[in-house]
Amino acid sequence: MHWKRKKRNQLIVILGLSLMVFLCLLLEAQRKELFSGKESGRQESGTKKEEKKTASKETERITEDTEVKVLIMSTNFASLFHKKIKITSEHPFSVTVDGVKKEYGAGKAVTYSADNKALKGKKILFTPSKNARLKVMSITRQNRYPSYRGTMKITWKKQGLMLTNQLPLEEYLYAVVPSELSTGNKMEALKAQAICARSYTYRQIRSNRYEKYHAHLDDSVAFQVYNNIPEDKRSRKAVNATKGLVLTNKGKVLVAYYYSTSWGYSASGQDVWNTKSRISYLPEKLQITDEAKSGTQVQNPDLSDEREFQRFIEEEPYETYDSSADWYRWKVIISRKSLSNRIDAMLQSCYQSSPEQVLTQQADGSYRREKLKPLGTVKKIRIEERKKSGLVTEVVFVGTKNVVKVCTQYNIRKALTPLYEQISYQRGASATTMNLLPSAAFYIRETIEGKQKLFCFIGGGFGHGAGMSQCGAAEMAKRGKTYPEILTHYFAGADITPISKLK
Repeated sequence: MHWKRKKRNQLIVILGLSLMVFLCLLLEAQRKELFSGKESGRQESGTKKEEKKTASKETERITEDTEVKVLIMSTNFASLFHKKIKITSEHPFSVTVDGVKKEYGAGKAVTYSADNKALKGKKILFTPSKNARLKVMSITRQNRYPSYRGTMKITWKKQGLMLTNQLPLEEYLYAVVPSELSTGNKMEALKAQAICARSYTYRQIRSNRYEKYHAHLDDSVAFQVYNNIPEDKRSRKAVNATKGLVLTNKGKVLVAYYYSTSWGYSASGQDVWNTKSRISYLPEKLQITDEAKSGTQVQNPDLSDEREFQRFIEEEPYETYDSSADWYRWKVIISRKSLSNRIDAMLQSCYQSSPEQVLTQQADGSYRREKLKPLGTVKKIRIEERKKSGLVTEVVFVGTKNVVKVCTQYNIRKALTPLYEQISYQRGASATTMNLLPSAAFYIRETIEGKQKLFCFIGGGFGHGAGMSQCGAAEMAKRGKTYPEILTHYFAGADITPISKLK
């Protein structure tokens, strides 16, 4: 009996193990199926209805006439949610609420309040007369009430009202170009800007980041600025002259990043966005002018060396396309006391948005992600990693109570935000109330003034540093460069392709 019981127990164990192996294989098969949709970039839900919806969205063709859905933010781009929305038009317009349409005369205004909970679930659509605009009287842009092409949709949410502007892609670009680059620049620079903006918009429509709000992007710097400066004849000309053209790489529309000003070097996309692999069309590159390098062999200098970087910033050994830009060089001084008073809040903000990039030093000197503790008084700020372009991607804050490493150029700029300090830039001017350090291309000089320790940040450029420098593009256009020459200078190996020819 004992022998039979033992054999039976062994059989049960074998059956149990077999069942576990089977379940593991089944789960692995399901896991592979769930994550096989690489093109969509997100996990599939598993239901046939949603799979069809996703497949439809992926294969939907984007054309010149594709409608863009833009979330319009409140004044100063403070929030996606509005306390109230007031809309009018210089021409007759209509408002449709749950299918019931009402006409309004020119100059009449219609207001909705977020306090009115009866709006929940209602579909509210403003439609202007043909070729007319809708004016939003409840927000301001550059001290004016902005007017918009297309329709406006109001949606009630617990946080407030959301306002969505829907209009054709090309018409959307009319008001992106002047908001991102002054139309006082040469037309070839404006054309380059239009193609970058169109390419960027294409990718945002595909990525569907605002799917939960039934929109593609918003009108702030989080995407690209829209209608902060109204469209004009030159912005329309630039968009129309490049109608439907996008930047491609290996047959796919690339993410055409752009920024204000380089420090004489552009950073690689990998270094800026902390990607696992290099982005072939966004390499680091010295921005020396053709005239400056004429007759000489100039290699991209390696600015990862601290002394080499400081020399590059201070002596400006090369004339670059950004040399005359205001933000080509800048300096800001932050006292230790001021920085210590706010550093915990800034680090916490970085940690909340990207906890894997804000690490705490352990007893053995290594760094690990863990709940942040107070830093105490800032004793030292140490640059841990600088890339070939000069971009700083790792900084260590040494405090009296803790030591924290901050990674990525964006988090570093956020942690070192000059909240109250003036920033000196070229031509002796200064600026205040910035929400980020101008760029992550800087070095640190510590000084003592009286009994106060000061951290002096000396750097160059404005923005993340990858892709097209807008000031550089403007200068290239001044020197006679065409928009294809400008774009291929900033995006290595890129082609300019009509949307209609994309597969």
